[in-house]
Amino acid sequence: MSNSYFKVRDPWNFKPHKFEIGTPFIRSSFHDNHFLLKLYHLQERDFSDFYNFHLGHHTKKFSDSEQSFHRYVSEIVSTRIALLKLLDPFSRKALRSKEQIEQLKAFQTFLHSIDQWNSSQALEAVIAENNKEILGLKEQITDLESQLQALRQFEPSTKIDIRDKHLGAFIHLVHQLQDLVLADGRRLFNFQGQAAWYKLVSKYFTHDRKPIPIETARNYFPVQKEKTSKAVEVPKDLQLFTIVLTGSKPGK
Repeated sequence: MSNSYFKVRDPWNFKPHKFEIGTPFIRSSFHDNHFLLKLYHLQERDFSDFYNFHLGHHTKKFSDSEQSFHRYVSEIVSTRIALLKLLDPFSRKALRSKEQIEQLKAFQTFLHSIDQWNSSQALEAVIAENNKEILGLKEQITDLESQLQALRQFEPSTKIDIRDKHLGAFIHLVHQLQDLVLADGRRLFNFQGQAAWYKLVSKYFTHDRKPIPIETARNYFPVQKEKTSKAVEVPKDLQLFTIVLTGSKPGK
């Protein structure tokens, strides 16, 4: 790309300057990566010449200041160090990433030594804050993954299917469950609101092998005793079963 900060080798040029970046066949747009790849293979004594080579190209082509170039290079180096530190230390890439971090830190030291604008400290503070935020987010992800794993043990592999055209019959049974009263006058189920009931229907049951939308289930369980415009009554012909109290003593 023409707006690269760095001097990119021309395609099919097999004798480029030793500090030019890129590949001989494809004009890649990942110039920052190629800049760092070249850096990994340099000796520390070449850092200054490498930096000045690309600085000269940039300031000549874009009439930009060295401060802008220095800030840009410092940022990509700091960012790459932060990313490499996040790699799993037991992965296959761990040893290579450690070597790359050491090389980047050495180049970072060089960048600090020529920093005439004291911009490195401000940049490092931003990077450190970003790293702290990233670590915090990773901890949240780990915690959420643990919670998700715990919840999955309650997920059924298959749902209970209600025979076709008999959803109302099942809803009528659930309505009766809400009203069951023990011999001592207490309700069998202690609950507040209707949400748990209609969510249970939608989550664990299907109707004629099809999901029961939660809104459909909700309409059978209005919050208020007075039916809303969306509330659905169970037709009389589907009120097929009656639950009754058969004894006055708790079961053993």
